[in-house]
Amino acid sequence: MDYTPQNKQDRQKMLEALGIKSEDELFDAIPADVRAKHLNISGNQTEQELLKYFKNLAAKNKTLTSFRGAGIYDHFIPSLVSEVTSRSEFWTAYTPYQAEASQGTLQAIFEYQSMICALTGMDTSNASLYDGATAVAEAALLAMRVSGKNRILISSGVHPEYIKTVKTYLQNLDVKIVLLDISPNGSIEKATVDAALDDNTAAVIVQSPNYFGVVENMQVLSSAAKENNVLFTAVVNPLSLAVFQAPGEYGADIAVGEGQPLGIPASAGGANIGFMAVRKGLEWKMPGRIVGQTIDKNGKRGFVLTLQSREQHIRREKATSNICTNASLNALAACVYLSGWGNEGLKKLADTNMSKAGYAFHKIKNIDGFKAKFENSIFFNEFVIETTKNIKKIDKNLIKNGILGPLDLSNHGKQFKNCLLFCVTEQRTKSEIDKLIELLAKA
Repeated sequence: MDYTPQNKQDRQKMLEALGIKSEDELFDAIPADVRAKHLNISGNQTEQELLKYFKNLAAKNKTLTSFRGAGIYDHFIPSLVSEVTSRSEFWTAYTPYQAEASQGTLQAIFEYQSMICALTGMDTSNASLYDGATAVAEAALLAMRVSGKNRILISSGVHPEYIKTVKTYLQNLDVKIVLLDISPNGSIEKATVDAALDDNTAAVIVQSPNYFGVVENMQVLSSAAKENNVLFTAVVNPLSLAVFQAPGEYGADIAVGEGQPLGIPASAGGANIGFMAVRKGLEWKMPGRIVGQTIDKNGKRGFVLTLQSREQHIRREKATSNICTNASLNALAACVYLSGWGNEGLKKLADTNMSKAGYAFHKIKNIDGFKAKFENSIFFNEFVIETTKNIKKIDKNLIKNGILGPLDLSNHGKQFKNCLLFCVTEQRTKSEIDKLIELLAKA
């Protein structure tokens, strides 16, 4: 329940039952600097009084117009999505343990898998993972299982948090992770991949559009990996696949990414959904779960958990991964989102993202003190701008005017000193973009 009116005596009994002296002991494992500050609330307030207090407190929050992306994006979510996901029978992130008794949930996951396969051009999708970062790390593990090799090549254009997650996953294994430098145009060159490949390479992992918004030549990079019998993993923005070539079309072995653009609220960075799809022949090495379609003894269509490759279901040494909980509520949201837009609607949505970002890009790069970092590169809805102006002052002034500005990339290496990563989605109106441009020009 939302409101529990315990008094001091009630709380003391609870503490004694737990064997602790204070409520603070419950949170000893959490560092003090990340804990929420104590709310100055007097005791003995009614539920009505507390609701009023918190509404007034929430009213102090500011809603900013966002021009920031870097992995989490401000997209419009049709009301259709919450209409379905808010149904009580779907309110769980778990695949049911008595799965076949929950045909509705299994069918929703099956439809999600089918749509991910259609979007990526791959043969098999799993029932989803935690987020884009874990999907990339699981792809690296999958490649190592299949190839028996232990060297992973990752483009430095992959989201830095994804790279950190891969390193965390693999830190206790006998594996070498090699970062591939991007070229001056913001992308990975085939020659860079060719020079790094050897007989012990399990996978090449490339993101497109990459962290800097640049669209990679995935056909060429995939071919470079294939020529050396190395698995190619494509990390993709699912919305961008409505206008760009699908991973299956350029020969990717594994396609992964962050599904947040597909109807998932930004929600301060989570909860999200990671998607994974593979070419035929790799499905038995996938982590997580796969829902399949079958026919029951009466000839009726039904759904089952075709694959559960976790430790609890098969012998430990044969388990593909301990990542077992799929984000099925968010998978359902993605499924409803894709169904609502349809093929043509999704294409128009992606085109709108590109056109609005293109408008902002051409305006901003021509402001005095600003220039394009990668002038001749193709991008989707993010782009990098280099500036001679004071970035901290720019950011402070934008927030003052109700705008969450671009991400400062200065900490991403010398190559990106004084660089800003802008993001423009279909949510931004022309007047909002023009206001941003006006404020940047006056900086």
